Amino acid sequence: MVKQVVITPHPAKLPYSQGIKTEQFIFVAGQTGHKNPDTGEEIKGIEAQTRQCLEGMKEILESAGSSLSDVVSATVYLKNPGDFPQMNEVYKSYFPKDPPARATVIANLVSPSILVEIQSIACYSSGQ
Repeated sequence: MVKQVVITPHPAKLPYSQGIKTEQFIFVAGQTGHKNPDTGEEIKGIEAQTRQCLEGMKEILESAGSSLSDVVSATVYLKNPGDFPQMNEVYKSYFPKDPPARATVIANLVSPSILVEIQSIACYSSGQ
């Protein structure tokens, strides 16, 4: 299996790959939405952070030659159980048709300002 690191216009600042592409899949690292990648400004609120998570995921997938429509599995990590309905409304706007399989987990996320983190796996065909 050939493994290729996905490079985006907003590279990771920590020691991990944002995405890994193989012949069949793209593995997208957990995306947080607590900071604007262009300005570094803090993003507040579950809806805005969810939107930023999914925009980050979209950027990684597009950099790998894929799209959100190819996502087959997602895991959502939420800090607060009460944020589920708002997160879900934003999430479903990004996956309006045939959404991926999904798990949602309540988690103590790495920073107090992070309200949500989303990781995913997308199908990929090297013949695309």
